[in-house]
Amino acid sequence: MIAPPAAPLWRRVAARVLDTLVGTCVWGLAAMWLVIAAWAFRHTPLELREAAMLALLLLGLGAALHLVYHVVFIGGCGQTPGAMALGIAIVRRDGAQAGYARALVRCLAGVPAALSLGLLSIGVLFTRERRGLADWLAGTRVIRV
Repeated sequence: MIAPPAAPLWRRVAARVLDTLVGTCVWGLAAMWLVIAAWAFRHTPLELREAAMLALLLLGLGAALHLVYHVVFIGGCGQTPGAMALGIAIVRRDGAQAGYARALVRCLAGVPAALSLGLLSIGVLFTRERRGLADWLAGTRVIRV
């Protein structure tokens, strides 16, 4: 059986941009309602400590939404909405569905890759399978469908 070809870099980047737009819109709406709810129950302006707590809560909300978004979509069907739009999917190295555990590992492994400004994912540019750090650790690959 011939393995499906690895997804080109431009498709992966475009899918990431689309997913970022969707995630930002969802987070923005959730954050807006959270801030409105926080202000609705107060009769005085927020103190600095409370504003800092709200800011940390909003960051935590963004991280949680990012994790749930990627784990649910990749674990459930192997594609995020951005990947669906660009015709790519995340599968195990043997071509089977990635599953939720691999999707979680892949999402969490994206943190050190992002913190290194992409240096840990340089393999995407130079390997035949186009696998970055997250794909290596999760045992996945990104293919064209």
